Amino acid sequence: MRHLLIPVLAALAMVACAGSSGRQVLAVVNGEKITAADVAARLPMNLDSLRADTVKKQVLDGIITRKLFAQEAKRQGLEKDAEYQVELEQKALVNQRLYDTIAAPGNRLTESELEAAYKLLETEAHLRMISVPDESLARRLAAELDNGAVFESLAVRYSTHRSASRGGEAGFRPLLYIDEPLRTRVAVLKPGQHTEPTQVTDAWQTAWQIALLVETRAANPGPPPLSQFEPEFERRLEQLQRRELWNQYMTKLRQRISYNPEGLHILSKPVDSITADEKDVAVAYRDRAKYVKVARLLPVGAEFPASLDSSMKQYGVRRAIEADLIYEDALSMGLDKEPGVVRQLAAKREDVLYRALYKKEVADKLVVTDADVLDYFRQHRENFTSPDSNRVAGMIRNRLLAERRNAREQEYVAELKAKAKITIDEAALAAVKKEATATGNPKR
Repeated sequence: MRHLLIPVLAALAMVACAGSSGRQVLAVVNGEKITAADVAARLPMNLDSLRADTVKKQVLDGIITRKLFAQEAKRQGLEKDAEYQVELEQKALVNQRLYDTIAAPGNRLTESELEAAYKLLETEAHLRMISVPDESLARRLAAELDNGAVFESLAVRYSTHRSASRGGEAGFRPLLYIDEPLRTRVAVLKPGQHTEPTQVTDAWQTAWQIALLVETRAANPGPPPLSQFEPEFERRLEQLQRRELWNQYMTKLRQRISYNPEGLHILSKPVDSITADEKDVAVAYRDRAKYVKVARLLPVGAEFPASLDSSMKQYGVRRAIEADLIYEDALSMGLDKEPGVVRQLAAKREDVLYRALYKKEVADKLVVTDADVLDYFRQHRENFTSPDSNRVAGMIRNRLLAERRNAREQEYVAELKAKAKITIDEAALAAVKKEATATGNPKR
């Protein structure tokens, strides 16, 4: 037992040392600290020792520049304008963390689970599919099938499945790749029988599906021996399990939402045509108590292209409401307070502010006139094969914009640094090393 503990204790000691050195302050920019971990995280994995000092200084300089931009953006009041984008970034980060939390059990497989899944690769089912968004419609279609209706005809008329135009023809697929709970129901069918309407959820939508079994057969060719591709198969199966766990969560979440057709219809209109009264109409009810009004979703509606049809707009609205509810769940679990999320959000906020100030002080100040383009063409005439400047005007304009962008950026960075208080610990910077990231799946 002792020989097993030694490497474990050594690893823990290394982690502790790495954590301590990672918190070491390398630089301070107007009172804001930059740590060794900040620099180490941005170093290339295979850092050439001959260039290490130069690369580390370049990385640190880039971090300092972004901090200066973010600080100046705040000073100029750009933070308020960036709030919505920061909110979107935070929501995306926290929602991803919720996904990771819910899907985590999918990364743990027992030997028996792996073997059972492998057996599902050995049998293929030939299916016809009907998929509809509404349970009542699905049950009506199932009743019609029981009374002798032709499956293909109903699929063409009603199904939203990608196979609808082919009469629901979905072809052969291994049992493993039929999503639960449909797979369990298909497995007990005889050829010619169909499943009861089954609720199937994915990241995009919830649908009610009816599967008709045409036939089953042994996979040909069959899967290779498990021993030959076990690592790859394990990764694939873990991915399927994570997706299934998330789909189960989404099924429960969507059951908590009911939609008001009137509100959805209003958001299908151009945003600038929506009246004050219409803004107060509820679009959805969550948990039978909270409601979402049109006004809350105007930023979503404003992003829709004018050519987008009403059904796609309503789909986008539903996705936005689901994302809000996922976010609320994540906040209730305190996932926004996790140190990793807090660090990532701080970096995202800094990035949003950087882009806002860059646009204002660099990009928006660039001007390349037609006269500039023509003048450049004349000065570098020998470099162009075409005698017509109009043919190369776009290329010249882009080149001049890039040159002026770089010059303006360097000039503005120099201005910010000139009025900033920056201290750098050169010795500590020289000692920074790229931290290895421990990865891997839990072993069975």
